[in-house]
Amino acid sequence: MRPTLRFPARRLARFFVPTALALAPACAATSTSAPAQAHGDSPAGAPSPDPERALASARDRLEIAKLQLALAGRKSETARVRKEKDLELGRAELAQFDQSDAPNRLSKAKLDLARRRDALAEQKEELAQLEMMYEKEDLADKTREIVLQRGHRRVERAQDELAIQERETATLESSVLPRERAKLALEVEMKGRELEEMKGDEEATMREKQLGVRAAEDEVKKEEGKASSSKARP
Repeated sequence: MRPTLRFPARRLARFFVPTALALAPACAATSTSAPAQAHGDSPAGAPSPDPERALASARDRLEIAKLQLALAGRKSETARVRKEKDLELGRAELAQFDQSDAPNRLSKAKLDLARRRDALAEQKEELAQLEMMYEKEDLADKTREIVLQRGHRRVERAQDELAIQERETATLESSVLPRERAKLALEVEMKGRELEEMKGDEEATMREKQLGVRAAEDEVKKEEGKASSSKARP
């Protein structure tokens, strides 16, 4: 037979009693927290906002909305006036181009062309006079040749200048002036369209700002009702 181990009762009590005392608080905490977790309790919610403070905030937002509406109106007015002035200046510039700038430039070019023609005719007349004079004068052949060559060169230069002036005048009348006028007319058209588009944007912006003011006014009325209700409570 195996020997039986026996422990005195006092020694057993010294071992189990302290252990039980140490585990008791943990068991108590577990038993008390378990029902709360089972039921899903949560901490209390935040306190309701102060009605007076909410009303003051709503009134501030209303003032801001009114200021934004007034500012948008002033900005729209400034932009509209600028666009209208730009359109007015563009129309005046186009009218000036049609009435004076283009006709004057074309007339000046034609006048220069006429002068070139006169200069060529004069050079030809002088050459003809030289040729007639040297036919009667008894001069050395070398001198006669030099003078006549000089006259011929002047005539040729006058002819070249006249040809250039004719081409420039034709180009000015057929291409340059019509192209410049087309650009001015296009600018006037674009400025007119921009003005109309800006008016549409201005109307949309102002309506949006007005809706913002109305919404802010409704919010103020709502908060005023809440504040009155809170004051009426006992």
